[in-house]
Amino acid sequence: MIISFATYMKSKTKRNVAVILLAVIVAGAVAAVTIARNSDILPEIIKNIFMGKNTIEIGDCVDVHYIGRYASNNTIFASSYDDPENKTGGSPLKIFVSTDPDASPPDKYSDYSNRIDQNFVEGFIDGLIGLKEGDTKTIGPIPPEKAYGASKLGAGAIFNTTALTQDLNQTLQVLNLTDKNISLKWINVEHLGNFTMPRMILNIENTLQPVLFLPPYYLWENSSEIINITNDTITVKTTPTKNESLSNEIELFNFDNKIGFIFPEATTAVWNDTTITIISSPKIGKNYTVNSYGFNITVTVEDVDFANNTINISLNISYALEGSEEKSYQILNRTAEFNRTIILSRIYTIPRMYLNYLFGEDLERAGYSLHGLAGETVYFDVEIERIYKCS
Repeated sequence: MIISFATYMKSKTKRNVAVILLAVIVAGAVAAVTIARNSDILPEIIKNIFMGKNTIEIGDCVDVHYIGRYASNNTIFASSYDDPENKTGGSPLKIFVSTDPDASPPDKYSDYSNRIDQNFVEGFIDGLIGLKEGDTKTIGPIPPEKAYGASKLGAGAIFNTTALTQDLNQTLQVLNLTDKNISLKWINVEHLGNFTMPRMILNIENTLQPVLFLPPYYLWENSSEIINITNDTITVKTTPTKNESLSNEIELFNFDNKIGFIFPEATTAVWNDTTITIISSPKIGKNYTVNSYGFNITVTVEDVDFANNTINISLNISYALEGSEEKSYQILNRTAEFNRTIILSRIYTIPRMYLNYLFGEDLERAGYSLHGLAGETVYFDVEIERIYKCS
């Protein structure tokens, strides 16, 4: 078929106009998407045209109303609504969608959390993923281990912790739990073998002496063993393994109202069947530095009085946070003697107010919970109000 030059030019002009119009439409769409993604005030219909509804993913922040129900009888145990029956009033829960209990949202969304009433409920978080704004859903049944804990803490519960004895792993059994106190017993002590004694033991029940400082047995690693066990106590004996170079850095010890220092390369030990004696002979004018809890402490040996068996030291403490310094002088004994054996209690009574602070993570690892809903299978009726792509 033969067409005229005029017809060809007219056809080409139409194609060019079509291309230009298509480019304008594409550019407009891109601009609209950009505006929609960066605006919180455009109508939802515009967002839905160009973006589709937001879908909840890990890392998002969500405003969600919820009603929590017992699976056993469908009764309500908690709700974000003032009137859960009619789903009115109240404020939505601000949830950070993360299955990592230790994760935190960006600073801008610091008021969001992956916890419900300070409890991480894994099944609740899992059930939110994939929902869209405006969606309603019943999440559950959520089994206890993914809700508020598989087992409720009570008498007979067993868990491991280092909270009471600073790095010494203890196996504790709950003897009794009341509104005021928890009674614990140190068990499986017969399997401890050789171990390193801790520096101190928490004794929170005694408000006048909440920390029991032990003699510096810890200077000899894996050199302590249990030599006697009763229902309430254990007797521990330490056999030193070295008599000099007891520490690579200056060490403070505190026991039986005695305070002293272990000086690097200047403190030695002697012992017999019943006692251990440590003897310090630091050089006059020697400086030692201790950094602890934000304090920089310079210990200077001012004098060593061999006749009176004392050491005169000065302590120059600088407060990093306050930018100030404080200097004091103290006289210490050159020698400190303590028994090779010590009797430790196997029974601890802890005020309940400290329970979660001391043992919260240990109990969680052991599958126990302090929550009243521990052991319960639950449901959550949820309604998604708003989704923020906060990540």
